[in-house]
Amino acid sequence: MLYRFAYVLMWVTFRIFFRRIDVVGLEQLPKGKPVILIANHPASFLDAMVLAVFLRRSLHFYVRGDIFSHPIAYRILTILHMIPIYSKEHGDGILQKNKRTFDRGRKLLSKGKMLLVFPEGFSRLSKELAPLKKGAARVALQTAFGDGQQTALHIQAIAINYSWHGRGSSLFIRVGENMQIQHHQEKYLNNPAQAINALTQEMQELFHRNVIHIQDGSRTGLAEELMRMQYRDPSFQSHTFFDASRSICENVMKLDEPLYHQHLGLLDKYQKILLRWRTNDRRVASSHPSLKNLILIFLILPFFLVGLILWYIPGTMAKRIADKTVTRIDFYTSVYTGVLGVMGLLWCTGLCIAGWYLFSWIGLALAMLSPLYAYLALWWLDMIKRELAHLRFRELEAVNHRLSEELTEMRKRLIFE
Repeated sequence: MLYRFAYVLMWVTFRIFFRRIDVVGLEQLPKGKPVILIANHPASFLDAMVLAVFLRRSLHFYVRGDIFSHPIAYRILTILHMIPIYSKEHGDGILQKNKRTFDRGRKLLSKGKMLLVFPEGFSRLSKELAPLKKGAARVALQTAFGDGQQTALHIQAIAINYSWHGRGSSLFIRVGENMQIQHHQEKYLNNPAQAINALTQEMQELFHRNVIHIQDGSRTGLAEELMRMQYRDPSFQSHTFFDASRSICENVMKLDEPLYHQHLGLLDKYQKILLRWRTNDRRVASSHPSLKNLILIFLILPFFLVGLILWYIPGTMAKRIADKTVTRIDFYTSVYTGVLGVMGLLWCTGLCIAGWYLFSWIGLALAMLSPLYAYLALWWLDMIKRELAHLRFRELEAVNHRLSEELTEMRKRLIFE
């Protein structure tokens, strides 16, 4: 029950927090069968939460063991399907603790559950792949062949990408290829350590084919900025985003050092021109806005005002808490969404109590719909910013048409068109 409640709470929070959410390849997930998910890990606790919400299957996942130290925390986190996993820094008894961890994962999988593992072992901003840990392979082989019988276990690759870390970013999830492990049975029964190594290598290859990555992590920043430009293109399609992003990462790696720095310089020049004219990349990429958008802005203005009045305080406080407490950017969105979800729940509860007290059932119903006002308010803000950028770009075209055309050409060169 607590898991389902948390699911609904975070579903609402994510719909408000992210500008857009794209999930592709859900049909690739085996239904009703044990699955080990292996996913990249760009945003700490958030990665497990977004997968638990948007994969449409109950999900269990490993998290760092030190947050389970208090008995109450252990109880709540366990109810929320979290399983502690420990590293050497957590002190003595690590092997025994992780034996219980892997046993629990094995039991869940034997019941047909879905288990999430971040095989690189830690959250990281760099898109350069790290060698996979052996824990996922160990759990898979123990589950499939540990009792002498074969289990139809699947290992499934998942790609997660955030356009940036903050409110208004875009979330992309892709369910990729899966693999079975029956061909490792004989090797595991004869030599478990060798089988674990072989499966880890095979999982590394699966992971490599199914996540967005770059060979040189120092070039992550350029690749991610170019990927963000994809989102702003009016021709954006979620089912082609993965291949297009992989292509961008490959093209960035093909640049030799002089060309790489030249590309960085071009990007810097492009962004400075946009900043000087107070327009943005979305406007350079898009055609003139439709009359429909302008009508929607006018019609939703009252909802924006209501949403701003009702949700300004919790929204602002959540951002301030995240700004002041987070020192690592890959933790920022996790903290921001978590605080926003909890504060939003408390705030909405207060609005419901006040609505019931003042206006009975009508007030309660309107208060329960208040998250919708917050969503519409943020949507309105995004739309008005887009239209203002359009007006400023029109001003640029009128004053310096040659520069506006140059921006279009610069954009094409940047994204390798």
